Amino acid sequence: MDEDHILGNSSNPHLKNALLKYGLSHYAFVILEYCLSSDLLKREQHFLDLLDTLPKTLCYNIARFAEAPFTGLTHTPETRAKISETMSGANHPNYGKVPAHAITVNVYSIDNVLVRSFSSQVAAANWVNIPRTTFLGYLSSGKVWNNQYIFIKSFGRID
Repeated sequence: MDEDHILGNSSNPHLKNALLKYGLSHYAFVILEYCLSSDLLKREQHFLDLLDTLPKTLCYNIARFAEAPFTGLTHTPETRAKISETMSGANHPNYGKVPAHAITVNVYSIDNVLVRSFSSQVAAANWVNIPRTTFLGYLSSGKVWNNQYIFIKSFGRID
């Protein structure tokens, strides 16, 4: 268990809640095995496999794989629905906020008339129907695309 768990900064809510509920004094921290650092992942996987045989209520480690801790973890359909509901539209924590680094992409005709403005490079690339990488090349170079448009970015939002 690393310092983040002890300080309550863990990304594991089950462990964090248990530490808050029972207190650190109700836990014992012991070294299970010494090994070479080159064997660390293999040995950690061994113990993860052992823990996987216990009832989930007795386990705090949510990882199944030592090398890639989030591999194989999936949310239930109910959890996915809650996440979707929480993180969409006006419920999203960033709803209505404009990032400090927001840009506007203005599309001008070759005679320097503003044709349209976009709140993202992706939206502008989609509008002219070209790959984003191609669009970014024209945006950074200032070259005329298809003898038709010039793309210029500015910082700030479209009102």
